[in-house]
Amino acid sequence: MRVLSLICLILLFGSFASADFIPATDDIPLMEGITLPETNDFSFDTPAGQILIFEGQTQKSADAVRSFYAKSLTALGWSWQKKDFYTRGKDTFQLSFPASNRVRFDIMLNNTTD
Repeated sequence: MRVLSLICLILLFGSFASADFIPATDDIPLMEGITLPETNDFSFDTPAGQILIFEGQTQKSADAVRSFYAKSLTALGWSWQKKDFYTRGKDTFQLSFPASNRVRFDIMLNNTTD
């Protein structure tokens, strides 16, 4: 299923070779035009999974960022739950915009199998 989702993403957004991904994820794309400073992140492993928080800079509008992630995440099997919040199984992905030209990603990658 993930392979098919990645193929759909490639077809939707161009060359896979040029795609960047959000650090510590293997299939959540980083939108072109968003830069993530290497020192401005948080990653924490728990028994239930991994918590990832990244805050980046962009000149893109919040609406453009929302549109990109709505298209790319749904192509990868994520489900929209409410504004800026998606789930895939027990994994969660949330966007927020703490200031002008800033975007924050809060991601929980669950590693439980129940």
